[in-house]
Amino acid sequence: MITISCTKKLFELSSFVEELDTEISDEFFKWHANIFRMAKKNNLIIMNNKTRFCFILFGIKKEHFKNFNQLFVKYLKENLQAEGIPESKINEYIEQANSIKFVKTYDRSVLGSMTDMVKTTEFIVEDYLPISEMNIIDLNKKNNHSPIVKLKGFPDQMMKAALGI
Repeated sequence: MITISCTKKLFELSSFVEELDTEISDEFFKWHANIFRMAKKNNLIIMNNKTRFCFILFGIKKEHFKNFNQLFVKYLKENLQAEGIPESKINEYIEQANSIKFVKTYDRSVLGSMTDMVKTTEFIVEDYLPISEMNIIDLNKKNNHSPIVKLKGFPDQMMKAALGI
């Protein structure tokens, strides 16, 4: 099972049902998510708790939350493939996403890393505009190759190590 910790703002915008986080599972299968505004659009950042590997979805709308489980798996898979992770490792991880639970945020460190990543994105997004032609995968790759001081590493490399690559 994948657990996504959502901010209050995200719960208000989405139709997610907040559950209690009663499981003590590996942080590798837990993610944090938040909505932010950039380029006059609502955007979503989703970050892994353990590796800080993240991806951003630009121009997210209310209807995207109706099929969020499939959306999460699709974009996670695309971003992992872009990092050169073997299909077998991706499928092994995604098998855990057969169900997704939405809970309150609880890790201020991950929230801080997400805030930093959004600020980094603000600096580099101009290279990828206009949004209608944006290559979001390249932007996410660049973000994931930005060092995370707290973890003393790069999210892309940490994700690969966590997947056993």
